[in-house]
Amino acid sequence: MLVEQVPEGLEEIPPGPELAAVIALLDVSRVAGRDLPIVLRARARQRSHEEAEFLRIIAEMGRRDPFSGFDMVATLDEQARYAADELRVALTLTRRAADDTQAYADDLMFHMPLVHAALYAGRIDPAKARVFWCHLHGLAAYHVESICAALLPVAGGLNTGQLAARLSCEVIAVDPERARKQYERAVTERAVIAYLNPDGTVTLTATGLPAEEAAAACERIHQLAKQVKRAGHPATLDQIKADVMLGLLNRRFDHMTTPQIITAMTSDVESGPAETGQAESGGDQDNQPNLASGGTASEPVGRLAGVEVSVELATLLGRNDHPAVIPGLGPVLAEVARRVVAGQRGAQWRYTLLNRDGRFVFGGITRRRPAGTGDRSHGGIVELLIPIDLLDELVHDPPDAGEWGRVVVDIAAQYRDYAQQLRDIDADPDRRFPTAALRRHVQQRDRACVGPGCRRPASKSEFDHTRDYQHHGPTTSTNGGPVCKHDHNLKSEGGWTLHQPKPGEFIWHTPLGQTHHSQGEPILYPATTPNQLLGPGRIWLQRQS
Repeated sequence: MLVEQVPEGLEEIPPGPELAAVIALLDVSRVAGRDLPIVLRARARQRSHEEAEFLRIIAEMGRRDPFSGFDMVATLDEQARYAADELRVALTLTRRAADDTQAYADDLMFHMPLVHAALYAGRIDPAKARVFWCHLHGLAAYHVESICAALLPVAGGLNTGQLAARLSCEVIAVDPERARKQYERAVTERAVIAYLNPDGTVTLTATGLPAEEAAAACERIHQLAKQVKRAGHPATLDQIKADVMLGLLNRRFDHMTTPQIITAMTSDVESGPAETGQAESGGDQDNQPNLASGGTASEPVGRLAGVEVSVELATLLGRNDHPAVIPGLGPVLAEVARRVVAGQRGAQWRYTLLNRDGRFVFGGITRRRPAGTGDRSHGGIVELLIPIDLLDELVHDPPDAGEWGRVVVDIAAQYRDYAQQLRDIDADPDRRFPTAALRRHVQQRDRACVGPGCRRPASKSEFDHTRDYQHHGPTTSTNGGPVCKHDHNLKSEGGWTLHQPKPGEFIWHTPLGQTHHSQGEPILYPATTPNQLLGPGRIWLQRQS
């Protein structure tokens, strides 16, 4: 087949009539595979541009004075009371859909003009514009402007999940009191919802749940499902998790211990793969139990499952109210993080040291605990995020709150010897599986699966050899990183290749010739505006893991 050439400079043409005319003439069925991503991005820019124009018309229609006459142009300073009903008739929408669309269009045009301009210029897509609106709706205008000015330039390189995490952190940091009230209001409105799907199955969901309790419930289900899987259940991990949740709710597992639940779930199935599931791990991934987040063969009755939480030491010391992160869930309020930490004395306590740019320097574990922490949960991970400047300050002026001084002394002593510890981590490159120290190191360094845009927490991913072990790839930090099953299959089955030119820097090459860089971002970001409740000073926002 004759290959159609893509016009030179297509990626530089701004969205509008010219770009629309160019891409309309292309026959994509004859475009070479390596050029298809270029055409796709051009079409995406034009689509965003058209969406911005579409929303502009809706916003303009909503501001027209309904009593000025059909042939007049008279506008109002705010949206007309029944503007959404005009939209409902014009586009045959439901009342709820019309209300939502009208509010969205009006906000983007008149309250978030920077977002609308970015959409119009094709720098962000409609989904990301929606994410901005969902997080910034109702926020003070000067906060909206400062956050948009900071995040819009980088939003094009983030997926919607990453962007939502960044926005959540920013919103909590600039107005923690508003965030607290929203959180408390949502908790008071908590509910369980069940609805029928078109295929006859049911979706069961709960909304407005307290963050720490929901995270503990998710962790309990995940760890129990992993134990059932290791016991020989042939279904996929997701299928087992659904069965575990149902059994816990419908009283099938009432009064059962963990071993009894495992026995009940495995007794009626044959060993080996079922038609509906495959082994959870494969290829170069380590098919080893990952107990870093608290999974054991038996769990104490009546205690919450421990969760993973990443929080600034300064927040725990009461120096700020910056949001923490529960990996896989997202940013949570400082007071939620303090409650989680206070109940997880028996968790694995990690420390992660950061440079002035908020990037990873070194990490490890500490067995020291401040006074006042209890054992209300089983397992979990507490990660203390500590800029090195703060560590130096605390060494010379130890904190007196809750005996945190002992924790600081231990971490400082380990940091003085970190060069040797890094050498020890890579001391056995010929072993098949990573040591606990090596696994933990890459988890703290890389934070999440290093696949393109993947947000699966590193503690829930497997240690992957960048250059496969079977091809003589060493088991070291320079040849390892956390990768989820799906992204591992891109390497083993999908024709993708992966390289790690520097520790923590990953380069993916796709079958169509695209290149994706997965590089460790700062773990703590400088905030875009000072938090007025905390006074002047540098504010740090945590990256979603």
